[in-house]
Amino acid sequence: MRAEAGRLVALLGRLLPWLLPAFLVSLMLSGALARNLALVLMLLGLLAVATPGRCIDRLDRRFMLAAAVLPAAYVLNMAVLGWNMRVFDRPAHLLWAIPVYLLVRRCGLSSRALLAGFAAAGLAAGGVALLAKSELFGGPLMRLEFGRPMGPFSSPGPFGNYSAVIAMACLAGWLGGAGLRGGRWVRLAALLGLSGGLVASLLSETRSAWASLPVMALVAATVLVGGRPAGRRGLAAVVAAVLLVAGLLAVDTVHERLLLGANEVRAYLADPTAAAARETSMGLRLLSWEWGWQQFLAHPLLGIGVANFRATVDAAVAAGALPEVLRNFNGLHNLLVDHLTTTGLVGTLAMVGFWLGMFRHFGVALRGADGARRLFAGWGLMVLAAELVFASVGSMFASSLGTVAFTVLLAVCAAGAHPATPERG
Repeated sequence: MRAEAGRLVALLGRLLPWLLPAFLVSLMLSGALARNLALVLMLLGLLAVATPGRCIDRLDRRFMLAAAVLPAAYVLNMAVLGWNMRVFDRPAHLLWAIPVYLLVRRCGLSSRALLAGFAAAGLAAGGVALLAKSELFGGPLMRLEFGRPMGPFSSPGPFGNYSAVIAMACLAGWLGGAGLRGGRWVRLAALLGLSGGLVASLLSETRSAWASLPVMALVAATVLVGGRPAGRRGLAAVVAAVLLVAGLLAVDTVHERLLLGANEVRAYLADPTAAAARETSMGLRLLSWEWGWQQFLAHPLLGIGVANFRATVDAAVAAGALPEVLRNFNGLHNLLVDHLTTTGLVGTLAMVGFWLGMFRHFGVALRGADGARRLFAGWGLMVLAAELVFASVGSMFASSLGTVAFTVLLAVCAAGAHPATPERG
């Protein structure tokens, strides 16, 4: 039995270096393929868990608890205030993270293979964005929304967001990949992926993606600039973030979009009742946050209920409290306001528990880590930091494909950073 289990684990270990890069590339080329590959990874994880010889330690249990706490809070909320399993679909993706995590924990994963996947995905994202903007080809992959490329995602926002994540993952690979086998060529591929991801992020005109870039650069420089005293690593991180911000502000598109956002905020604050001020990108956010806070004050313990969110918004639109366009959104464009409104204090505490648990996992994994483990930990912290930025001006589960991307990347990086995960070249 043990020999058969060992052969199965070895087979899964040979498949992973192909499946994960394919998943990363498919994020920028085919949403259906990306979802199917994520499902395959989850099923293989369940198979790995069922195979004799598994060993689950305290750090593994902490990861699984952090991944399960928020879906459990959603189930509790619906059990009390009403069921809507369609609303539960995206939060339930966090449960997918558990078998994917255990798959990588059991089989191990080469950081070089994952970096190659990031590089290929960055090039794919840049190519899709450039082709869409130049309108050379038709088809669903080349869709534009108000002149902004969106790739296989449902809107330009998540396309720009995850293009930024992939770009900064390539930067981290370049910083921390000197010791990898084939280091020179791997780092060159990382630079090419970085360029492609940045191009896609800039052309998407997604402000949350731009805001996340210096944050991720700060994390990468802090975690991965090794061999230096802590003070110098901190200085390198600050310099990297400042240079990236300066570079972004020098780009006309970025400058114009940021000015537009600032003007929308000023217009809303000057007259929150004016339709012209309310029905802008930033005006809608400010209005929905104010409305959401009022709902929380009226229902502080469990909120209005995740299953009742759509009906409550529709009623507010019918009463004239919210504009018609907010019927099209699945959340209130802010992680904290979303959870306070729909799940109250109970769900918000669970949400905070998720983030604290995940950050703690990588913090523990970083102790004494070097080489590939440090790189995995850096990638994981960058994914978490970026998602926090995205969810602060969007929603944590705003995009179906974005939720799949976040879940798989979080699980893979958390498992790769674990001190007991088998190392692969």
